[in-house]
Amino acid sequence: MDLIKKIILSRHGSTIYNDKELLQGISDIPLSEKGIHESELLAEHLKTEKIEKIYHTPLIRTKQTAEFVNKYHNVQMECIDSFIEMDMGEWEGCIFPEFIKSHPDFYRQWVMDPHVGLPGGESFGTLYTRVNSGIQILLDPSYSSVLLVAHAMVNRAILGNFLHMNPLAARHFRSGNCSISRLSVYGTNGESYVAVDTWNDTSHIKKAGKSV
Repeated sequence: MDLIKKIILSRHGSTIYNDKELLQGISDIPLSEKGIHESELLAEHLKTEKIEKIYHTPLIRTKQTAEFVNKYHNVQMECIDSFIEMDMGEWEGCIFPEFIKSHPDFYRQWVMDPHVGLPGGESFGTLYTRVNSGIQILLDPSYSSVLLVAHAMVNRAILGNFLHMNPLAARHFRSGNCSISRLSVYGTNGESYVAVDTWNDTSHIKKAGKSV
């Protein structure tokens, strides 16, 4: 099969919610100072990459991160609504470690069963299904190399869909702030498959941290 497309997946830079370990979900929180710095490092690392189009989600933290990268590319940016982060419902704004301690049984059930929904929110299984329409946009043959800035849960679901994994297995993949994951799409005669070149590479962030 021939290489037909390169997809770079990234996660947005940190927000105050990330810094304080608060569950964020669909809360529309902008980048923190730390997140701005991470986004600048991501942009610097990708400045020589071939990127023909940049996608982001409806939440401001992904759009801001994408805009930093686009300073070096000046390409069209597009919002993909179906890639919005998981709705955490009543969990939004909760301190995650404290919530785990106070609701251990439900947390264990939520992690182990993708069909268990959050109170007033969304299950990973629902998220896993809804990213499908966005994946078709990513595969648009008009562009041979694209970047998507999305969210931790969303990136896991995208990977799982590409690799035909069950949702539970897909949850085992980390996606750090401003991480870089590279996917290659191969195809011929109307058939295609996706290979993972790298996943959750944060060396550009860690290297800068050591040099300070």
